[in-house]
Amino acid sequence: MHAHAKPAARKVTGDNRPTFGIVGGGFTGTMLAVHLIEQSPVPVRILQFDRAAAFGSGVAYSTPNDKHLLNVRVGNMSAYDSRPDHFIKWLEGCAKAAGAEPRGPFVSRGLYGQYLRSTLSACLAAHPASSMIGVDAEVVSLSAGANSVELQTSDGARHAVDRVALCVGNFPPALPVKPQTGDSGEDRYFANPWSGGLARIGKDDDVVLVGTGLTMVDVVLDLHSRGHRAKITAVSRRGLMPLPHRDVGPYQAFLNPDALPRTVMALTRMVRREVEAAAANGVDWRAVLDSMRPQTQALWRGLPVAERRRFLRHVRPYWEVHRHRVAPPVAAEIEELLRAGKLAVMAGRLQAVELGATGISMTVKARGDKTVQRIEGSWLVNCSGPQLDYDRISDPLIRSLFDGGLARPDSLSLGLDLGDDYRLVSRSGIPSDVLFALGPPIRGNLWETTAVPDIRKQCEAVARHLTSTAA
Repeated sequence: MHAHAKPAARKVTGDNRPTFGIVGGGFTGTMLAVHLIEQSPVPVRILQFDRAAAFGSGVAYSTPNDKHLLNVRVGNMSAYDSRPDHFIKWLEGCAKAAGAEPRGPFVSRGLYGQYLRSTLSACLAAHPASSMIGVDAEVVSLSAGANSVELQTSDGARHAVDRVALCVGNFPPALPVKPQTGDSGEDRYFANPWSGGLARIGKDDDVVLVGTGLTMVDVVLDLHSRGHRAKITAVSRRGLMPLPHRDVGPYQAFLNPDALPRTVMALTRMVRREVEAAAANGVDWRAVLDSMRPQTQALWRGLPVAERRRFLRHVRPYWEVHRHRVAPPVAAEIEELLRAGKLAVMAGRLQAVELGATGISMTVKARGDKTVQRIEGSWLVNCSGPQLDYDRISDPLIRSLFDGGLARPDSLSLGLDLGDDYRLVSRSGIPSDVLFALGPPIRGNLWETTAVPDIRKQCEAVARHLTSTAA
């Protein structure tokens, strides 16, 4: 059962099944629900809340644009950590049913969304005594008791559950400077590129993007797939763009888990030395970075807070473009747009933004020569990536958690502070027995917690804990 709840939905009287609330309808929330149902020794009832009603796929995997490809090869994208070939087998089944050849190593994100919905449907069909209700409303606040939680949604309804898991994904970015807005100027600015309004951009309208990372790539591909032919200018502090994947073989781990570096300088030197040694033997740097994957979270946890802050300030932009790469066809299309002059990338510091009724203008101090340049266009799109300062997030649920003392930011305000078993830590430092978080909101605790291979492990672990304590 996967229905939409009425505004007055509450815990059903006489229904003794353990009831879990999941805030978020994307990969994290979906696979946590699957594992709760599959791992529980008794039938369960799940309420899944998503303001976009994107149940089973979330924003990331709801895109209908076939040019929006996964940034990870299909062999690493199984929804189950314990069943690594689950996605590949699903793809093979789809190809066989359609009488087509199996797809290549990078498939569309929309197709992956179909896979997640199929996985959820199969789980529900195999466990008919369990149920899942999709609530298409925003959770704006919650109150927690010793063994229960009540969630309030934007429509005024209250929902009682036994445990809540926050699977809220990323929050929209904020511009580094506050725009000066004239009459109707805000209509020219897309603060959230996923809000669905990009179709208003005309084919001959010049567009300015703030940010040159993965979001920029998605927006550029989206515009050009709809026939956009005017100029696109993308600006970021360093002008770095995601690098492409290449086929590389396995590389022997070079980090000693018992003696991991505890400073950013020691870590970067170690990685550079290894990359140089690998290159001397004809091995691509990608193989070296990929070999670090099993140790990345331990590396982060081993760094003192001051060193984590140093990493964010000096290393993070370079880490992002090397670590989170794009599919080769995507990289090739972006390269062609650059070559044709349809896309320009500028490195510089944003100083001012003006939004007017007919267009926008930005003042940018160029990196290097420090000259000040004025960039004009018809539209401005914020592609600067997720908001990584939870002190600045205006989301009502996050603000409610902080104001009520039920949660606190981690030491760097990258997300929510966590205790053991993914339990939220209150303002007074006490881990909750009923509130949990996983995925991007726990970035400050683990750093690498946004990709499917990382999150699927968390889903299994949290479900195991919840079904053993709430059943």
